[in-house]
Amino acid sequence: MKYPNFQLVILILIVCCLASCQHKKEAKQQVTDYEQNSINIDLVALFETAKQGKDTVITVVEDPVYHKMKKYKAVSALSILNNVERFSKIDIAKTKIVFECKDGYKPEMPLQLFLTAQPFIAYEDLDATEGAKWETIIKNGNKMDAAPFYLVYPNASPKDSRYKWPYNLIGIKLEPLSSLDNVLYPKDDQKSIVGYKLFQKYCITCHAINDIGGTMGPELNYPKSVTEYWIEDQLVKYIIDPTSFRHKVKMPKLEITKKESEEIVVYLKYMCRHKKEN
Repeated sequence: MKYPNFQLVILILIVCCLASCQHKKEAKQQVTDYEQNSINIDLVALFETAKQGKDTVITVVEDPVYHKMKKYKAVSALSILNNVERFSKIDIAKTKIVFECKDGYKPEMPLQLFLTAQPFIAYEDLDATEGAKWETIIKNGNKMDAAPFYLVYPNASPKDSRYKWPYNLIGIKLEPLSSLDNVLYPKDDQKSIVGYKLFQKYCITCHAINDIGGTMGPELNYPKSVTEYWIEDQLVKYIIDPTSFRHKVKMPKLEITKKESEEIVVYLKYMCRHKKEN
């Protein structure tokens, strides 16, 4: 029996180790870049220091949360952004705005679209009963309020899904439009690209992968990927209709096809092989 050259074996092991270390280093650098290339605005702290700008009273003719005409005390979101030191240096066309809510919900939209809509940060509901700051919101049988802030548009159609109306708003983050692609895009697996785009469209506002995304729902990739403890065909069905599995589940029915759900699972399986490094 012939045995491989010992020195050759050692060399192969060293090369493999270096490649693995380089991959981990690149992944960590991508996450670092993702964090450093963003601008964070803590709305709670801003209002506590009275640096939010001039307030005004605005009317929303068709409020999509309360489903009626509403009046609010509010501050122009544009004036808040213009007071941020780094804001004048960003490329608006290549930037998105992410809204951070108390419950972990993180919707986003292109910054250019956001700015043209002339949005306002509402901080008091003028239709609330005496002694209350906000009128109660009823959603899926649950009672909640919009505190501390609610993003509203006096001139945007509530039927246009491009515009986000987050309540329980606590912060705003500006990021490059490509920020998610830099850290979550399946660069080395063409089969996972469709699932990535679907995940970005339907899932990331509530769920994180490797700590990137919303926190309203559970982290999906580490320490264990959801694909490691769910039976695959059951996971596909759950993504399509969570209510068929759990009573009073927070996750909404996404109105996606079985094929689309399968594509999302393909992407989740890919990310299982690319977990966050501790």
